[in-house]
Amino acid sequence: MENKRFSVLIPVYNRDVYVRECIDSIFSQTFQDYEIIAIDDGSTDRTPEVLQSYGERIKVLSQRNQGPEVARNLGASQASGEYLIFLDSDDFLLPWALTTYNRIIRECELPALIIGNLLHFHDGQDLKAAVGSNTVIEVLKYHDYLSKDTSTDLSCSNIVIKSSVFKQAGGHRQSTPKTFHADEHDFVLRVGTYGPCVILQKPSTVAYRVHGGNTVRDVERMVNGVLSLVHAEYQGNYPGGQKRRFARYSVIGGMAHCWIRYALHARSPVLALKLLMPASLMLMAGTLNKLSRKFRRRTPSIILNEHQGA
Repeated sequence: MENKRFSVLIPVYNRDVYVRECIDSIFSQTFQDYEIIAIDDGSTDRTPEVLQSYGERIKVLSQRNQGPEVARNLGASQASGEYLIFLDSDDFLLPWALTTYNRIIRECELPALIIGNLLHFHDGQDLKAAVGSNTVIEVLKYHDYLSKDTSTDLSCSNIVIKSSVFKQAGGHRQSTPKTFHADEHDFVLRVGTYGPCVILQKPSTVAYRVHGGNTVRDVERMVNGVLSLVHAEYQGNYPGGQKRRFARYSVIGGMAHCWIRYALHARSPVLALKLLMPASLMLMAGTLNKLSRKFRRRTPSIILNEHQGA
């Protein structure tokens, strides 16, 4: 099997409306050393037909409905890429995404983890004006993810991970369709001590689709997802030991603060309290970390090159 620079893994469940745009965005890339692996997670709509229409241009795997984390693990087990990209089937890559990631890999010491830059758009929106005319690649480089001193807009779709690191960290959780929420934060915590970590500031590389079916709209499941991070931390499931505890607490505390606020906005004080008590120490760590950033010297950004194809 010929090794590729990137394996783009796309878990799909009942996304026949969106998955073609997702896959076609990869074929539109200005960088061509990649493979596409779509994992059909037991779809009951026309998704299998859409995937099969690509023939041998993509690899299609199938499993019964087990959720996106299990699907990504299956895809990774069949991947030949040096780096894995987790692209959700309702999102898509902007044309220069892989070129941008490849330049980062070449110039930033083969980073273990790259966090791409999300462009949020509403379903049906014309992206031409929103994309803008970014002409440079601007990044922040850290020893590892837990060392970052900036907030990150995180989705599985903008996570790029070295395949060897994915294997060393044990991949994603073996969750279910009902318990996979907060999967992107669980994953970056699992690989939080691997480095270098590069966070992309410009240009945008992933178009994140805002629509009625986004999983983040289910406040109860998202609160339960953050609780799973809290419990995993207390059980010692994340690397770094006591030395990196504050950094992990800060990551989880930031998530907890966000979803307590959303729960209160949704007039669900019971959900807010459900998260407040077990996450109290992490909430304090997140608040202290946010305050301390105002007095710390921030990591300077690095300009890599003029961006081609913007």
